[in-house]
Order: sequence, then C-alpha cells, then structure tokens
Amino acid sequence: MRTAPRCATRPGSPARSNGPGGGPPAPRRSPPRALPDRYAAAVDSGGVLRFATFNIRNGRAFDWLSSWWFRRGATAAAIGSLGADVLGLQEVYEFQRRYLARRLPGTSWFGAGRNGGRSGEQCPVVVAGGFVTVVEQHTRWYGETPDIPGTRLPEASFPRVATVLRCRDGRTAREFTVVNTHLDERHAANRVASARQLAGWLDPSVPAVVMGDFNAVQGARDVMGPLLEAGFAPVPVTGGTMHGFTGTAAGRRIDHILVSPHWTIEDAAVVRERPGGRLPSDHWPVRATLRLS
Repeated sequence: MRTAPRCATRPGSPARSNGPGGGPPAPRRSPPRALPDRYAAAVDSGGVLRFATFNIRNGRAFDWLSSWWFRRGATAAAIGSLGADVLGLQEVYEFQRRYLARRLPGTSWFGAGRNGGRSGEQCPVVVAGGFVTVVEQHTRWYGETPDIPGTRLPEASFPRVATVLRCRDGRTAREFTVVNTHLDERHAANRVASARQLAGWLDPSVPAVVMGDFNAVQGARDVMGPLLEAGFAPVPVTGGTMHGFTGTAAGRRIDHILVSPHWTIEDAAVVRERPGGRLPSDHWPVRATLRLS
C-alpha cells in the first residue's frame, strides 16, 4: 500500500486500524518498490488508481515453516510493495487483520467476517490514505438471505461473502464500486450461483472493479460467464496465482481482477516477490493500474 494521509470515511463506518497498536516489535520491513514514472505522473494528474487482490492464506492453517507466524512479516512487506490504492484480501482472520493494520499505517479496513462481525474469515477491502473516500459499505452473503450474517449456499462448507464498497476519487469526484470476494472451494454449482448473484448486485451504469479468489480459472465460462456477460473484462496477466507454497508460476490462475467497460487498463501483472526470501502466501497477488475513462 502507498503511504499517504489517511482516507476519509463517513460517520458510522468502522474505526480505522492504524498505528503501532502495541505487540512485539515488528520485523524489519522491505522498502516499497518505487512506482513507475508513468504511474506517478498519472497519479499527480488524477488519472489512475491501482488495485490489487491477494489471498494471504488463513492464519489458522498449519503449514509447517510457511505457517502464518513465520511468514507474516513477508506478507505485510508484500502487501506494502504492491502500492495499491484499493486492495482486496481473502482468508483473513481477525488476528491477521490486526497485525497487518499495524504494519500498514494510514490504511482503512472494511468488511465483516463470514459469521458476522469479526467472526470467521474476512474478505476485507483495504483503502490506502489519499485519494479514495469510502462513501458506503456492505457485506453480503451468497444465498437466499444475503443480508443475514452466516447465510450460506446448499452444501457449502462455510458462508461466503462479498465486501461491497461505493467509493469516490477525491481528485475527480467520480464514484465507483469495488467488490472483493472468495467463492466456494468445493462445489462448482455454488461458484456459479455466487457469480450470478454477484452480477445481479451490480448497477451496470456505475463503474466497478470486482476482484478476489474465484476458485476458478479465467476460462471457466460457467463461473466467469455472468460477469463477462455483464460487460466485465479480466485484466490481462500471465501465469498462475495458486502455488501451494511452491513458488511456481505454473499453477492455476484463480485470482482475478475484472473491470467494467468504464475503465482503461494501463497495466496488470501477477506479482511474484519473496520479501526476505520467504513466500508471503500460497497465492501470488494480482495488481492492476486502471484509468477511469
């Protein structure tokens, strides 16, 4: 995330998680990568925003030396190096959110846990200070009662959520929607139902960015089809995103950023970095620089 003045939110939105917040001393963080001159110039002129999505692997999983407590510093450093204005994370437990919020000062976090409140995995949207103001936020559950916490689709292992924000670019006063989600890992029918429900929540007249772990490759027309039919396009990247702590670039690409026709894609990439030589997750993040046309 870029460091900048804190973003504004409306009264009643959740308190920001900023500052050191106590706890053990933070390990040395890798310096953020310098932004390309083209991006910096466009930012100065109010031209572009940078988005990213990253499944950070849930912190309760036992992954031997790749478990959360060994790699959390690398995860924070990897997020910082993305330079994102708006970031969607998946598989985030509350203790992971608190740690990352301390390591990423000046960010604001939005979204509820899948069981409601802070309970269960979250799909938070993280907004860096500076350009983006969050005007409205919702967490929605896939199923027959999307506004009731804990709602789930038939035979789903867990409730699945979408964090939906209405945002405003303070430089241009233009508004757009951001959605961050994580679809069912076991049942293809639930992924299809979720994608259809998600597409139905979006107003086609409003610019939107949809991102997350879809547990489906780009060519899975049954899952990606509802958004593609609604006019969304995936940002063009190469190689896989899921690597299972092997570090390969040849895995399945199941993490996506899709944009409505209102956006021009300046650049996009799967970001494969190992801060301090350590893998930050079992997924690689995807980053895209977008211009609102």
